[in-house]
Amino acid sequence: MKVLITGGKSSQSYKILKAFEGYQILLADYGEIPAFSAGTYQFIGLGERNDDVLAHHLLNTCLDHGADAFLPLHEFEIMAVAKAMVLFEVFNIQVLLPEQSELPKYFYPQEDVRTGHQWALFAKGELIFSPAPTVPMTELGLEKSLNGLFFIP
Repeated sequence: MKVLITGGKSSQSYKILKAFEGYQILLADYGEIPAFSAGTYQFIGLGERNDDVLAHHLLNTCLDHGADAFLPLHEFEIMAVAKAMVLFEVFNIQVLLPEQSELPKYFYPQEDVRTGHQWALFAKGELIFSPAPTVPMTELGLEKSLNGLFFIP
């Protein structure tokens, strides 16, 4: 399975790599990107940011690189991608975000998330990875059908 993760130059993206052990990872970001592969991940450039065609550009990038799943990390991408999730699904690309109608329940600007919160990655309710998984966390994912990356107090 090949996963495209944006925010590839951020420390957050490197922490998330642990969640995708055994997957082929594409770390993508805007602007200048180093052109190299390192073990199980590869950097790819997204060019200059253009909010008018953001979701379309990200979908094309997923298709061009054969991504099976997509995890947007930049805050400015999240709503645009949530609105276009159906397009990604048409091409069998799993977007790791809550549905657009559910997004306001879970989305907080990154500066509002206190350090020290545990994070967890869910796909269709299933806990995929957490540095400190717990039974309640697993049950919460199933109960709420969580999909995406969450910080859990």
